[in-house]
Amino acid sequence: MSEKTFTVVGTAVNADGTMKMRWANDLASRIKILLKAECDDINLHEMPKGLTKLAAAQWLKDNTELTAEQSEVVDLKIAEKAKAGKRAEVKAKITKNVKAKIKSKAKTNPKVKKFVDEAVKEASK
Repeated sequence: MSEKTFTVVGTAVNADGTMKMRWANDLASRIKILLKAECDDINLHEMPKGLTKLAAAQWLKDNTELTAEQSEVVDLKIAEKAKAGKRAEVKAKITKNVKAKIKSKAKTNPKVKKFVDEAVKEASK
């Protein structure tokens, strides 16, 4: 499954005063939506090509001048997206390994079997 890509990235301050990262594929319509939602300090940039949210956030940090607050928001989003990517990577690897074990009809590790049996017994109480 491929990740969605975006051609516009930036930050905006919500009506409640919180700053958020924003992604879009059409600059004009995104600005219109943000203005309608009473957002301030809209700082959006068009990128040369479509990028994932993580890559777009990194592009914004590397290619634009950001205020201290904008930089903090971008850094937090980069850390969040990088962590989510690692979780998905580990999950995919585990799933692939489990499917391979099922296909080869490999025997279950006795420690795993004991753990599953205890969990089932606990759940049935």
